[in-house]
Amino acid sequence: MKNISFFSMGAALTLASVALSIPDSRLVGRWQGTDRYFGLSYEEGLAARGQAQEVEVNLTISPDGTVGGRIGGAELSTCRLEANRGWLGRMLQVKTDFIIHGKMVGRVSANSEIGTHTISVPLDLDGNLLDGSVFVMRGGLSYPYPFLKLRLTRQ
Repeated sequence: MKNISFFSMGAALTLASVALSIPDSRLVGRWQGTDRYFGLSYEEGLAARGQAQEVEVNLTISPDGTVGGRIGGAELSTCRLEANRGWLGRMLQVKTDFIIHGKMVGRVSANSEIGTHTISVPLDLDGNLLDGSVFVMRGGLSYPYPFLKLRLTRQ
């Protein structure tokens, strides 16, 4: 009997992790917004001397969880939306409900660094708004750098 209960627990955990990876159907569609952009790094922000640029963000979330679109002039590549927490995390107010992992290719603005950047986009669905931030992941022991606040509306 103990083997069956451990097997059942393992199957339930596996099903729960699969359910967490399927995006909420309310997120599927096109989302758009603008925000102030200072740079992809602290150094870029200093070079801009505090002069923010308005950057437009367009995301398209597919039913299978893939995400496409643009952040300024950079294109999203290999991005995927996933659930970021379950009921316990929500109860403890840890993390956000959803997160996008992937890459951003190109230049966000005319003065920003060009290249391919790994990004992380934790976000919550707040009524008809997607609310979150975009982080560039530098790798190694560096901390993710937040470079854009998102407040997107459905299009």
